[in-house]
Amino acid sequence: MQIFADGLSRITLSNLNLRITLVQNGPDNKQVEAGTLIIPATQANAIVNGLVNSLKKLDEQIKAAAEAKKKAGEPDQIKIQ
Repeated sequence: MQIFADGLSRITLSNLNLRITLVQNGPDNKQVEAGTLIIPATQANAIVNGLVNSLKKLDEQIKAAAEAKKKAGEPDQIKIQ
């Protein structure tokens, strides 16, 4: 299942589960709930750290691709594989 989210509206801990309410920007830029991500509290640290590390690597790849294109004199469009 895929859920598109523009942000988070709240994070709570209930019954040893971390509940993250995801939101989307709806009509008139009003936030609309998209779903709830539920993570066992015992796994939350590992999952969050995994996301952070993955996003850091992705950021490095984006910067490297942009720099390579700049050196090659190509337009500012970036293709990530």
